[in-house]
Amino acid sequence: MKFPRTNRVARLLGYALVALAALAATPVRAADGLAHCTTIRFYVPYAAGGGTDVSARLIAAKLGTDLKLPVIVENRPGAKSVIAYQALLRDPADGCSYLYDNSSHSLQSVYKGLPYDPAKDFKPVAMVAQAPNVFVVNPSVPAKTMQEFIAYAKANPGKVTYASFGIGSTSHLSGEVLNSTAGLTMVHVPYRGSAPAVADLMGGTVQAIFLDPLTAQPLMDSGKVRGLAVVGSQRTATAPNLPSMAELGIDDLSVPGWWGVFAKQGVSDAIVNDMADRLRRIASDPEVKQKMAQLGAQAYSDTPQQFAGTIAKDSARWQKVVRDRNLVLE
Repeated sequence: MKFPRTNRVARLLGYALVALAALAATPVRAADGLAHCTTIRFYVPYAAGGGTDVSARLIAAKLGTDLKLPVIVENRPGAKSVIAYQALLRDPADGCSYLYDNSSHSLQSVYKGLPYDPAKDFKPVAMVAQAPNVFVVNPSVPAKTMQEFIAYAKANPGKVTYASFGIGSTSHLSGEVLNSTAGLTMVHVPYRGSAPAVADLMGGTVQAIFLDPLTAQPLMDSGKVRGLAVVGSQRTATAPNLPSMAELGIDDLSVPGWWGVFAKQGVSDAIVNDMADRLRRIASDPEVKQKMAQLGAQAYSDTPQQFAGTIAKDSARWQKVVRDRNLVLE
């Protein structure tokens, strides 16, 4: 049976309206909001080659495969990470650019005179790994355990030195926490970066330092430094013989370091949540877990809300250290 032309047109129009209504009722996924991105960019506040950079490239490669987009890691070191942070803030809040940083991000809250508000201008997306720093000493130090080191430092007040990567770095403030918690008077020796600090540690100019796991592990394996403890609440698979600071009763150093991703404030919650979901899947990938372990880290994932809670807790801890030690960090 043939319909009159006018009836056929009406029926086709009706089908089109039904299809449009169904399309309108379909929720728009955050992934659709990334369709305008020709690339995704990760700003890393450190030079190439360190643990943060290497892990960023690992995550970026997996994310690029997932999104079918190039994910570029751009190193913007210097100025206590300010250069990389400002690079992200200059980009549009469109979900195409992110900051990839480590737990030093929590130190931003204690710096004076920053050209941005670290709590208000950045949105935590997800933690991708926990990377506990390691407390190591020069082999000439007559202490084989952390307990022996504390006893040694107490017996030699003002004579034991610890290096850092600069004033206000995690390696600096971790030493201040250890001084306060264990009742020590280690002398802080700041350096302009990790390379000269580690060189002087191995040369015996300074006696101790808190190191990232990627740097610490090969030095411990080769006997160039002696590991005494890991920062965090539990031992790590890469250094199972080293006790955790929490295990030793040094609770203020019981929170491990981490690597994570941040968006610029203004990026929609839908896009942030979608990116967090993708990063969570990547962190559970067996290959990523294996490669993170080779960096001395443990692949990890959480929600933006959980990540924000970790940062708030860490920031409050560092603010207390700065107040208690009467430090001014600029």
